[in-house]
Amino acid sequence: MLNEEIGNAFTVETLSLRRHSSGSTPAPTDLFDFAIYMGLCENDVLNPNFDSNFIPGTRTIVFSRDSLHLEVNPDELVTFDLDTPYWYNGVDNLLVEVLWSSGEETGSECVYTWHWNTGAMRCASGLYSASSGSLTSIIPWMQITGASDLETCTFGEVKTLFTGR
Repeated sequence: MLNEEIGNAFTVETLSLRRHSSGSTPAPTDLFDFAIYMGLCENDVLNPNFDSNFIPGTRTIVFSRDSLHLEVNPDELVTFDLDTPYWYNGVDNLLVEVLWSSGEETGSECVYTWHWNTGAMRCASGLYSASSGSLTSIIPWMQITGASDLETCTFGEVKTLFTGR
């Protein structure tokens, strides 16, 4: 996500994806070695080499499960409450990496998500153990929520900031 799409600094606490509206039944899926990483990225366009996209030292695992069962109705959100909230600095781009080693749709529907075409190569995808992959301008629609970096203060304190009295 580009910094101008996010705004100010805040602590990311949840990440949600919306299942596509195709199909009419839940889409049960089992995913193994499932993990979500977050980190910072300086570039607006990604490199096919996965690790080179992260600013060194910022790639952090925020959600991890040995196995994960999803059962999602069309147009429903799949929300991941992060195990480790991620501090987003409000300056760099936020990079989200989702990994799983194998998976299996156990029903007749697949868990496709809403997505959009950014017009630039902002998504890199590849096999679980690969160090590089292919680029696309299609990225999943994501919703991130968390605590903002605003300070709590009274109206009097705010007034003093602007008037100096």
